[in-house]
Amino acid sequence: MRQKRSLFLALAVIAVLAAIWSFVFLSTPRNQTLDEQVHDVASQLKCPVCQGESVDNSPALIAQQMRGVIRQQLQSGKSEQEVIAYFVDRYGEQIAWSPPWQGFTLLAWLVPIALLLIGGFLLFFTLHDWHASSLSHATLESEAELANIDEADLEHYREQLEQELAVEDSIFAPRGTEAS
Repeated sequence: MRQKRSLFLALAVIAVLAAIWSFVFLSTPRNQTLDEQVHDVASQLKCPVCQGESVDNSPALIAQQMRGVIRQQLQSGKSEQEVIAYFVDRYGEQIAWSPPWQGFTLLAWLVPIALLLIGGFLLFFTLHDWHASSLSHATLESEAELANIDEADLEHYREQLEQELAVEDSIFAPRGTEAS
């Protein structure tokens, strides 16, 4: 029992340390260079000329100019979200790779998640009911089998069990005789 407590305590300490470490690691943003920030913002924007390419990957002249504007705005102290908002104001919502969480696009974000959760709940309850019905069916079958067993058969099985136990252990030997 004491070993289980110490193991549980060690696992609890490890879990708390892992939670603290992950919080610190995830909450503190790493310091990015200006080039990395430009790359991050440019990869979130679509090239207005090239189909299916980001501003970061596009060799088009307008994409190069957009990367220059991104660099200038980041150097002036604007955040990545402010730079993206600047381009969304100029070119419209279709310039951003990921749609915003509002209006119809919010529905596009939430419907798949809701369907997945509903499917998971349905699967859980279906399997739970299926398991419960199979258990109740099994208990009904075992009760029916027990009802069909005769008292004479049951007494025969008891005697056989007592004999086998007496051979294994002297505690189960009939009173008055010793099993050798």
